[in-house]
Formats: sequence, C-alpha cells, structure tokens
Amino acid sequence: MNIERISPATIRSFFGKLVKMSFFDLGKQQDSVEAAYLTDMLTEFARTEKLYKLQDSKGENIETIVEILLETRNVPEEQTESEREVRKYVGDFSLFMSGIFRDYVNRGSYLKYYMDEGMKSYFVVSRIDLEMGKGDPIMFSRLSREFEFYSGALDYMRRVYFTQAGTTTDPLSNFTYQISKLEH
Repeated sequence: MNIERISPATIRSFFGKLVKMSFFDLGKQQDSVEAAYLTDMLTEFARTEKLYKLQDSKGENIETIVEILLETRNVPEEQTESEREVRKYVGDFSLFMSGIFRDYVNRGSYLKYYMDEGMKSYFVVSRIDLEMGKGDPIMFSRLSREFEFYSGALDYMRRVYFTQAGTTTDPLSNFTYQISKLEH
C-alpha cells in the first residue's frame, strides 16, 4: 500500500489514537498540547518528502542531523524566523528518528547526539518564540526538558503498536500495513 494514497485525516487519526494510547500506558496526560504536536509531526513525517525536506547544495536529500546542521550553519542570526524553522525541523527530525527509528539510531551510536541536538533545538525554538512573542514557548520548553520521555514514548509506540506478526521490522512498513486496513 502506498502511503500517498492514504488521506492525511486518516493518518492523523491513526497517529492520534496511538499517541494517546502510548501516553496513557506511560502515565502521561493524553490530551496535552505535546500529544497533539507529536500527532501532527508524525502525520507530516509519514510522507518521506516531508521527513527529508532539506536538500544539500547538490540537490540530494539530507538524511542526518550532522548534515542538516552543516548545511544550515550559515543562517544569519538576524533571520530569526529562518533559524526557528531550522531548529524546529532539527528538533522534530531528532525526535522522530530517535523514537520511531531508534534501532537504526542506536546501531550508528547516534542516540545521545540526536537526544542532545533535539533538546537543544527545541530550547532554541522556545527562546525565539518567547523573544518574538508568538508561537508556543512553553510547549517547546517542555519538549526540550522532557525530550527523552517523548522520544521514549515514540519508541514505545513503535514497539507496542506498530508491531505486526509476519511483517518487516521497518516501522513505516508496519504502519502503512496497519493504516491501510483502516481505509477499507
């Protein structure tokens, strides 16, 4: 089943349910702003072109935090909104990869680096939001402080709710299989 054929509303509903179930299992408030944020992020990143939305100078998809930071290091400080968007993306990418693709990140010994960069990036976003007087500085501050929990919650969700007997170990294949059953 091709993910492109599944409606965004179905994907969002699917992830919303799984995030709430995971938060419940882990003793976290299910109807929090962070649960909604994670649901939106998962819905967006379910489409590969959104997950790898940055490209290097050669037009190739950037697929690691190091590449993202190297490619975007020359954002002038006066371009606060650009810095915010890059940092938000780094936080989201770090959270997604360290949660949903934790096994891959662990195999490369990147987990601590992804955790540190995710925390730092969400902290920068919260600071910029506070300075600009818009956005949600409190939520991004919480995502920064509790990054390890949210990453762990996504890993938990993958291990508990994405697992399907007889399917591959690729979380998105399992997700696509499960969500395709909802569309029929």
